[in-house]
Amino acid sequence: MIEPARAEYRVGIATADITPPVGAPLAGFAARAQHTSTGVDHALRAVTTVIDDGRTDLLIVSLEWLGCYDQAPRLRRALAERTGIAEQRILLSASHTHCGPAIREADYAEHGWIDEHYLDSAIQKIARAAGIAARHRYPAVLRWGVGECSIAMNRRRPDPDRPGRVFDAMLPYPDGITDHEVGVITVESAADGMLRGIMINYACHPTSRSGLRIGGDYVGFAYDRLEQAFPYAQPLFLQGCAGDQKPRPHQAGADVFGTRTVDQVRELGNELGAAVEAVINSGLEPVTGPLNIDSGIEVLRTEPVTRATLEAERQRPTAPFRRYWAEVLLDRLDRGVPDLDRVPFEVQTVALGASVAMIAMAGEMTVEHGLRLKRDHGERFGAVFPLGYANGMIGYVPVARQFEEYGYEVLDSNQRHLRTGRYLPGTEDQLHDRIGRMLAPAGAPARTR
Repeated sequence: MIEPARAEYRVGIATADITPPVGAPLAGFAARAQHTSTGVDHALRAVTTVIDDGRTDLLIVSLEWLGCYDQAPRLRRALAERTGIAEQRILLSASHTHCGPAIREADYAEHGWIDEHYLDSAIQKIARAAGIAARHRYPAVLRWGVGECSIAMNRRRPDPDRPGRVFDAMLPYPDGITDHEVGVITVESAADGMLRGIMINYACHPTSRSGLRIGGDYVGFAYDRLEQAFPYAQPLFLQGCAGDQKPRPHQAGADVFGTRTVDQVRELGNELGAAVEAVINSGLEPVTGPLNIDSGIEVLRTEPVTRATLEAERQRPTAPFRRYWAEVLLDRLDRGVPDLDRVPFEVQTVALGASVAMIAMAGEMTVEHGLRLKRDHGERFGAVFPLGYANGMIGYVPVARQFEEYGYEVLDSNQRHLRTGRYLPGTEDQLHDRIGRMLAPAGAPARTR
């Protein structure tokens, strides 16, 4: 038990079980599109946390889904109706498990169906939990700390046969860029100093399992480890900028990532849980100051595409998704669909005084976005938590350095999302300039690189 301290905030936390029924389709790996789930390795949860400073309310929902994607507006509406918290003050953070339910409209094309009954039920459960959290707030002390964990490994290995490019396959690249920092925020009851909540920010794909069994990958097992160490505390996971990060291979030096057994995934979860536990036990800094939330839509642009390029792609031997991409875009050109190169992208910032800044981005952000945010804003804030996979997630967003490397995160993913091409080279600066303006103190110029 930690010594009681003066409360800066009121907090409420409640959890919902959002495990889909066995037989529901799973999201994340196209190879199993014609198959449905056959069992459960680990139950999935949504953790709802309400924080207020007496002036502003924030609702954070951490859920073990691939992402909220086009269901984000529907979920936010349900949460706002149940809690009275405005939608722009609701932050949705998906763990990005690849062994969770298919819930997107796009999953109809891939699987032929999604379990609408499950989706309705899950949204109701999450909203109900958020209502409980909003009603049952208590004076609380927040603290922050930072540690290290080496689960993540870069997956964009350079291709020696194509200088400047990366392999199309996702392969271990031990020399690649990673972010092994683990950010932690704890919630203590001001009445007795008891630990009630643990927020975890780390950047790594939960893709150490595949197959047809439901589970949250290493995240769920990290929860198990922390609940053993802190029985009265509810952990919640805030996925970082993990777009090009995977769990390291089980065998050191392996040439492929491979698939872990459940026990081996549990080892990863224990490793992350132990890293968080070490941060908590090493001493934390107090979180102080007003709660400030900002959000907005930044319109990103993709490369223009010509009819000639699409016609050629449709005719030549290529991957089926590329032919489909060409056919759909040709149809849209024929129908005069406007603004094919525009992609609305939500950015949301949460500042707790000068103690912690959370930056929630609606994309699979590659790791260098997170590292840049920490460089750009680390002098002003004690800790900076970059969050990818947030709110209405739109897919991969690489940094400018990666554009000429091509690979899945740069081009293939955008074609699968039926976009005209890569994001324009200025996209990275465009996003970070917007975030800088959102986080800048009133009357102060935004910091840029």
